[in-house]
Amino acid sequence: MRDAPPYGYTPLMTKTFFGTDGVRGRANHWPMDAPTMTRLAQAAARIALPDAGRRRVLIGRDTRISGPMIECALSAGFLSSGVDVALAGELPTPGVSALVARGDAELGVVISASHNPYADNGVKLFGSNGRKLSDGAEAAIAAAVLGDAPLASGVPVGRLETRESAGALYMETLRLAVDGLDLSGLKIVVDAANGAAHAVAPALLRGFG
Repeated sequence: MRDAPPYGYTPLMTKTFFGTDGVRGRANHWPMDAPTMTRLAQAAARIALPDAGRRRVLIGRDTRISGPMIECALSAGFLSSGVDVALAGELPTPGVSALVARGDAELGVVISASHNPYADNGVKLFGSNGRKLSDGAEAAIAAAVLGDAPLASGVPVGRLETRESAGALYMETLRLAVDGLDLSGLKIVVDAANGAAHAVAPALLRGFG
């Protein structure tokens, strides 16, 4: 049984679809189900990306077991809209933001529910400046997702790639931000809470001694 009707919406639903920090909910339930995530990607491709020129999205996620399912659904939506998709794998939220801001993509997507319970998941969208989309853009995307009109048809199909260098590029960005930092002689404990920083944080700190 679904938590809410998949399509057909009210103005109130468009305001609450994104919430205060992206779309969140119990994984494999509305709105965090595969069909809705595909429509979310198609709507974002139509509203948040340019009509012409390079159209590329970078998708990162945390370690939740539902992450790959949502990643596949989002990828299908973007690809069916003619958008190229680069999969960054497990990468902290600021990593996606930083890589998009440096020009690696025109749109960034993070699949994570942060501190929410493990059974939940969520999606955050970042514009080409590395910042969250405006309230107006989110409202327009929500209205498109919750409507019943087709969102992608008869357009070229995008290309899919795995961006294996995403973690290394993010660490290099952080190293440059604190160039010369020396932590040798210190004992540091990192609790990544099974999150996306579980690989990046130890490697980065080892680089600082």
